[in-house]
Amino acid sequence: MIAILVFYLHIVGAVYAFSKGYVEHKLVDAFMSLAFVGIIFSVGWTLAGFIVRFLFPDQGLGPMLDSDTISLVLVTLFEAVLYGTYFIRQKRRGIAVQA
Repeated sequence: MIAILVFYLHIVGAVYAFSKGYVEHKLVDAFMSLAFVGIIFSVGWTLAGFIVRFLFPDQGLGPMLDSDTISLVLVTLFEAVLYGTYFIRQKRRGIAVQA
């Protein structure tokens, strides 16, 4: 159930990145944003899976938190920090340009 929620959040984030790129720039930038989100997710999940399998037992921490779910939560936290800092910087640049 947790994994489904994490995948849903990623789909919503990908749609947001696509629509933001399309509205602010053009269609090519929207697809570039979508590709960027996809690459960050796939590489991040691979690295997080490696780290989780190294640190946790194979069965994870219980029936709801197996190793794949833990790695998905870990990559989601990493992406939240990454995208949060990116959008905060972008917002500050927008304010500085308008002033």
